[in-house]
Amino acid sequence: MSTTAEPIANPHTILVVDDHEGVRVTLAFLLDRTYRVIAAESGPRAIALAGEENFEGALIDLHMPVMDGFETCQRLQAQAAAAGRTLRVWFMSAAFTAEARRRTEELGAVGVFTKPFDHDQLLDGLKLAFLSPPTSVSSVECIAIPAESNAPQ
Repeated sequence: MSTTAEPIANPHTILVVDDHEGVRVTLAFLLDRTYRVIAAESGPRAIALAGEENFEGALIDLHMPVMDGFETCQRLQAQAAAAGRTLRVWFMSAAFTAEARRRTEELGAVGVFTKPFDHDQLLDGLKLAFLSPPTSVSSVECIAIPAESNAPQ
């Protein structure tokens, strides 16, 4: 998938939550032609933005100061549910453990993307998820985890 394609007319809105500005800028650049991207530098900022915007998806870093990705996800999902919406969530991590896998499944995450990202895999994973109805906790499948990652199989 190329990032030089023409922007689509009615893009899905994705929230990118990461405490590293470089990750936020890279993802905004990569996703901008296909999605409407709004970035937050922390969990609390993401929660505040969710009160102002309707997000259809969220890419959330697992390891952030103040509020980690799991708590951020729980709060964003609660806000979406209170508004009668479903939020697709993907986690991002450079260190993905068995415990993290268990928690992402409990939270109903669509998948996990390991850092550094494979751009094509990330774009394909998002596209695939938006072609299907949102997943439920019982049908979670972690996608986009390269075989050479540190995630236990």
